[in-house]
Amino acid sequence: MVEDRSEADTAFLYELARESNTTELVAYLRRGSRPVVRRRAAEMLGDFAEETTRNDGDTQEVIRALIQAVREDDDRSVRARAIDALYRHGPDTLERLVHEMGEFDIEPEEGTRSDTAAERATARLLEEWLDADYPEFRMVAATALGRMGGERSLSALVAATTDPSPRVRARAVQSCGWIGDERCVGALRNRLDDDRRRVREEAVRALGAIGSEAALRSLAPVVQADEESLRRAAIEELGQFATLEPIDVLLRALVDDTAPVQRAALLSLVQLFVDAPAERRQEVREAVADRLSNADTLTVVPHVIDMLDESRRTDVRHNAAWLLGRVADADDPDADRRDAVYDCLIAALGDPDDRTARLAASSLAELESEKLERRLQILVHDEDVPSDVAERAEAVLDEIGGSLSGEVVTNAVDYTYVRDPSDYTANHDDADREP
Repeated sequence: MVEDRSEADTAFLYELARESNTTELVAYLRRGSRPVVRRRAAEMLGDFAEETTRNDGDTQEVIRALIQAVREDDDRSVRARAIDALYRHGPDTLERLVHEMGEFDIEPEEGTRSDTAAERATARLLEEWLDADYPEFRMVAATALGRMGGERSLSALVAATTDPSPRVRARAVQSCGWIGDERCVGALRNRLDDDRRRVREEAVRALGAIGSEAALRSLAPVVQADEESLRRAAIEELGQFATLEPIDVLLRALVDDTAPVQRAALLSLVQLFVDAPAERRQEVREAVADRLSNADTLTVVPHVIDMLDESRRTDVRHNAAWLLGRVADADDPDADRRDAVYDCLIAALGDPDDRTARLAASSLAELESEKLERRLQILVHDEDVPSDVAERAEAVLDEIGGSLSGEVVTNAVDYTYVRDPSDYTANHDDADREP
């Protein structure tokens, strides 16, 4: 693109930018008599995206002016700069522009419904933008066509996944995921080794959104990728398939070199039966639990504890509480890890969600041991323990046939009941630091 030779005449705009005078810059964007002035004003308004202290009212004024420039300016270079500035203000602003793309004044074709005609005309306009010289136009078109959906522009979007601009490729790949058509799988698979990380990660997400068997086969090898963020993204998507097919791949990921990937693998395994159809949920749950019980306890147990302690999703906490009783080992030679399991489940007996508390009690019953029995007896006899927690602890004792005498309980080590489930971790951390 050849710049206007009068660029030097826009020096006064830099002074406005240094003074953070967005109001004047917006005025020049809207009413500047020369394209070079409007173009520079748009560029400088994009620079303000990096200012974290910007007044929200000023920011909204800037965004409205940039969107107006994209829609109404008669110079394509100005419109391209305005799109770029919106992109720099974040994905929400570009989505806002795309939302308003349907509001272009386009005359309906004779003999067609006005809404259908406008949609078709907008699609044609966007397809033309996909062939524009400016990558900013192509980026907007790739985004908007994905939001519109349908098969009409699918081939154009697939072609855009190989665009020279990485921003256009990323948006086209994302749009293929939004449309969710099986015919996009091959093109998305080819983007898994793109030279830009964002494009690679968007391809993983898009394949997960499509969710077909072919998409699953394309994602499985990515779990072995050199790039941690890519492995993690693939693992997270595999958890959305709600079938047994990804189990082996996810189990192998439990021994990944990095803890975030291990945890993502475990969460995806849990997600498999959380999202499974109701008629297959128990089958998938039992299959996952059976395979996990044979996995490396050192790897699995700490992550299940974290899930129960930290997840904000009740369905995940339910399954973590249930799962902990199946993957933990009452005879674990690592006393600290065994105590961490007891701490977590005992803390969950007081969970405000009744089902989580009941599932924690069920898991405790699976981990029958003399040490656990002693701790439950202490809870039952501790007057400071809430009555509902004491009742659940007593029910567990009844189930495991607790038989410790009162004298043994009285002389036992004093375990303090943890009222906040997150406190048990801090307690154990303190204990680990003691000499």
